[in-house]
Amino acid sequence: MVGERIRQVREIMGWTQLELAEVLGVVQSAVAQIESGSYAPSDSALLRLAFKTGFDLRFFRQSNPPAQFPLGTFLYRAQAKVSAKDRAKAHRYAQLIFEFVLRMRDQLKPIPVLLPRSTEGPVVTARIVRAAMGLSPDSPITNVTSAIERLGVVVLELPNELEGLDGFSSWVGINAQLPVMCLIGNKIGYRQRFTMGEELGHLSMHYPYSGTVKEADEEARRFAGELLLPESGFRPDLFTPLTLSSLVPLKRKWKVSYQFMIRRAADLKMISPNQYKYLSMQIATRKWRKEEPGDTAVVQERPKAIRAMVNLLYSDQPKLDQLRQDAMGLPANLIQFLASGAAKTGSVQTLQFPHPQT
Repeated sequence: MVGERIRQVREIMGWTQLELAEVLGVVQSAVAQIESGSYAPSDSALLRLAFKTGFDLRFFRQSNPPAQFPLGTFLYRAQAKVSAKDRAKAHRYAQLIFEFVLRMRDQLKPIPVLLPRSTEGPVVTARIVRAAMGLSPDSPITNVTSAIERLGVVVLELPNELEGLDGFSSWVGINAQLPVMCLIGNKIGYRQRFTMGEELGHLSMHYPYSGTVKEADEEARRFAGELLLPESGFRPDLFTPLTLSSLVPLKRKWKVSYQFMIRRAADLKMISPNQYKYLSMQIATRKWRKEEPGDTAVVQERPKAIRAMVNLLYSDQPKLDQLRQDAMGLPANLIQFLASGAAKTGSVQTLQFPHPQT
């Protein structure tokens, strides 16, 4: 019996040790012993846990999850207001899904990691990464997710939503040899593209990193600016005086938000600080901070690599029964989520775990 697996499920469910104790039918002090591996719960207690969570009994009887999955850019999220419970849930989901992906990768031809790592500063690094993507230095990126996956980055979608955090990333593995990016919940397409730009900047520049959290966040934002709105292509598109209406066609072309374009124009010194403040106030007055006109019509980009691996290993119409046998006893809903690539845009991402097959 591996207590770490029980803790993994507890944190995915968002339970306290007291709540787990109630499910197992033990006292709270016993949970710490169970999770440390010094005490094994009874078979009947495990059956209750399996019934409650949807994880098969065999999930709890396998070896520990991979230890080499650090918190990564959770440590860089200076402004993220995320509780310890929500952070643990997102991290555990990422750990669980990544383990499933590793098992599939081991059966397939190795995918080379082509993501450059640079200490040349955010602007130069973004240009290096764009070149590695095979892009011209001044064109929009049609699909950011696909471009990132072609660099060998493992892009995972997590089936939970967190207010205040859109994603995180880390170099994973014993030698930190594999870049992993995790996207949280269903986010507006423009917002997700910016998140991926920032996280790619962290992966390219900040492992290891010796600066402050604030400096890391600012460098990642500047990287995203040059990656998604390269100066040589974006600058000629801007005309003064800059207005929100003049940005409408640029939003369709570059697939970024008004707020991002305004900030980029300020970084390029094409508008003054006062102009930036005025345009930002207009956005706030219109209540566009979280959602701008047309955002919901944006087609959400979805990672394709995991679905492609499933297709290669389990045919074009995956057999969930076979997947379940190979997927460590994960809940059926989670397996279906992974096999389908992602849930529909706008659907609720909180999984309702089914009764397990034990």
